[in-house]
Amino acid sequence: MKLPPSALQLAGYLDGERAFTGPTTVQVDLTDACNQSCSVCWLHAPALRESNRRRLEKLATLSLPTVLALFDELKAMGTQEIYFAGGGEPLAHPRAWDAIEGALHRGLTASLHTNFSLVDDVARVLDLGVHHVTVSLWAGTRAAYAATHPGTDPDTFDTITRTLAELNRRKADRPVTKLYHVLTAANADDAPAMLSLADDLGCDAVELAVADVVPGATDPLALRPDQATAVLAALLPWAERAAWRRPRLLGLDAIRSRLQAIAAGRPADAALVHSLPCFAGWTYARVLADGRVIPCLKAHRVPSGSIHDRSFADIWQGEKQAAFRRAARSPRKDAPYFQQIGNSPEAPCGCELGCDNLEENRRTADRLRSLSRPERALIEAALRVPPLGRSLGLPS
Repeated sequence: MKLPPSALQLAGYLDGERAFTGPTTVQVDLTDACNQSCSVCWLHAPALRESNRRRLEKLATLSLPTVLALFDELKAMGTQEIYFAGGGEPLAHPRAWDAIEGALHRGLTASLHTNFSLVDDVARVLDLGVHHVTVSLWAGTRAAYAATHPGTDPDTFDTITRTLAELNRRKADRPVTKLYHVLTAANADDAPAMLSLADDLGCDAVELAVADVVPGATDPLALRPDQATAVLAALLPWAERAAWRRPRLLGLDAIRSRLQAIAAGRPADAALVHSLPCFAGWTYARVLADGRVIPCLKAHRVPSGSIHDRSFADIWQGEKQAAFRRAARSPRKDAPYFQQIGNSPEAPCGCELGCDNLEENRRTADRLRSLSRPERALIEAALRVPPLGRSLGLPS
């Protein structure tokens, strides 16, 4: 009998630092290039142009051969999903559709996080069979779109919504479509329209997030306590209906907790990130456009290695990745390590300002709690007794 990948991940967590299978999801940043400058983007926000000048001049991009070789390696390691997103717009990559097709050809789930402004023909999405499309819109109206997308023609909002509605009309079972909205001081009043728009366009889901701002640059756009209170009120009628009909309101518990924290003057995830361990070191990785591998979405200051220097498998089993796992295993993120997470060097724990791996951590924690006593005892015995571990699929 061999343990399934989900059990092997739990075995890695119980071990404390090793991994016995690959990450479930790998986010791949195809490129840092983007055709927009969203107001609180960590790379392209107008307020960050000077501090990000060197990176913006280079605009790192992964070559298609590098990406396809990475997919082969990840498939062999047991990875299930490639999440195309990044510091830039993935569809700004000159071979983006070839990369997406390459993931699908290898039997990997292809999920696309995009501003959707470069999709001029939904047939390509449908013909390829992309599994998930998340449209990062940040607005329910043209006015809010203009406020959060400085320099972008407001007519782009109409083009995006029209194209997305067409995709939803023409699709059969996939892609699963989701509108994604980052809440800032400039668009918080638009929250009711954001929720309604997902319904109007026929999307499967909608999700709200809170802007993780960069101190000294985009922090004037941070959501204010009074705005957080107002958005909470707007969520009330959706909380009930989204439980039984589309579009589903995803991450409802998380956005409620975040808004309540901000309304009380606390960091958005001050409570959530200390309520459970972080499993990202076993379930997730992000490959940046310059080839660096980071162990969680916001760990760009503590990369585990680069795929231009070593194989992904070597990085995944390396000491820097193990250091992240050791630190993240504690529910309380009090270790100095977590000062290096996120965009604020002054924050004692960068995770508190917004954890994008939170939902996967919750699902993995549920899986760990669901283990029966015999199942957990078997995994723990396999970790102690190498012959038993090898018989169950644990590498030596």
